Amino acid sequence: MKLLNNKFSLLLIAGVIGFSACNNDDEDASSMTVNSITTTDGTNLYGATAAGDVALDQNILIGFSSSVNSATLGNVGLFNGSNEVDAAVTASGSTVTITPTDDLFGGTLYTVRVEGVQSTDGATASTVEANFTTSGIGLGTAPASSNQTLYLQFNENIVDVTGNASVVSQNISYTTDRFGNENGAAYFNGAPNGPGSGEIVELSGDNFLHPSQTISMWFSIDHSDFPQGQGRFVYGTGAERGYFLEFGNNLDWIKVATSHMVSPDPANHQYATAWGDNINGGGNTGGNTLVNYEGQIPNVITSMSWHHFVMSYNAATSMKSVFIDGTLITQYDLNNNEEPGAEYNMTDLAYNTNAGGSPVSGLVQNLVLGYLASPSNTSTGWAIYADATNTYKGGMDDLRIWNVALTNEQVSTLFNAEN
Repeated sequence: MKLLNNKFSLLLIAGVIGFSACNNDDEDASSMTVNSITTTDGTNLYGATAAGDVALDQNILIGFSSSVNSATLGNVGLFNGSNEVDAAVTASGSTVTITPTDDLFGGTLYTVRVEGVQSTDGATASTVEANFTTSGIGLGTAPASSNQTLYLQFNENIVDVTGNASVVSQNISYTTDRFGNENGAAYFNGAPNGPGSGEIVELSGDNFLHPSQTISMWFSIDHSDFPQGQGRFVYGTGAERGYFLEFGNNLDWIKVATSHMVSPDPANHQYATAWGDNINGGGNTGGNTLVNYEGQIPNVITSMSWHHFVMSYNAATSMKSVFIDGTLITQYDLNNNEEPGAEYNMTDLAYNTNAGGSPVSGLVQNLVLGYLASPSNTSTGWAIYADATNTYKGGMDDLRIWNVALTNEQVSTLFNAEN
């Protein structure tokens, strides 16, 4: 029989009444709970629904019901998916502070995780997780977000938010983005010191080219940097043996070249390049060209303004589509050869690793922003970086790659979400 409380037992022994103390601190330590999770500006992260539009420059404050033993903070952290964000975690009294030392990404879902925290008197708090989304445009802003294999925000750094790509080299600067944020977009200054001085970003990884694919980016250019008779390469991998984008002749034309497997392949080509070089406002259709903008390209891509570019390729239909500011301007059916026994029936996007029946040498499959191939690439004689002065000049922002083809409707949704 227990009286008074759990620490005292009333004993009746041989007619003698006595009291005996039972000191079991492990079982009876006071409880500990998480009372609050907020940012330094007071945003509540511990509500019934996940917080949104959280500022990027905030620390996270976790309030407990008891003083915290700072030796038990090993499993307290901030996570982006399965990746832990670099942060300092400290305790003062009943408050734990998470101070990120990495820049947070805009428009991104993060999780605060609290596990194994103990009070100074030995109580352990239950495991708690709280989700929040940062302000701005991010990985989750885009349709088919889980299919993204590259996403660069260019917020004064070159970081692939998907975690798939690594920076090999970069020699660019930063400029004001389309929302007026200083250093919120990349700026490429052409080749200011002649051949081989082109400002570029080179990335390594295995997710730059997929059978079906979409590439999206924002760009801003000055037409005077694209004079008559000169084109500039915006991005590429492996030149015509992978893919590239080129603007030229005072923006009179756009070239969107892509390399594909050939099937059926009666002439044993194995691979072929869809040059996409008739985007010039001529409006000509027929053969493989189903849609072609008629009008002046410089009226679509105005000087000194931000514009949205998308190339989407669907391997199942062999349909290649190009969009500017959410509007379809060109579309090709790359398997619509009208001649019987046609040689070039293009299917999956793929690196062209064949040269006249022999393996290609010198093909580097890195992605380069500002040029069409890696400085180490030697597989194409006319695409040697050391000789080039036609590298990109202009701004670039929010570059994404998907391993699926976005539909027309999804491209429109993306443009409206990022605009």
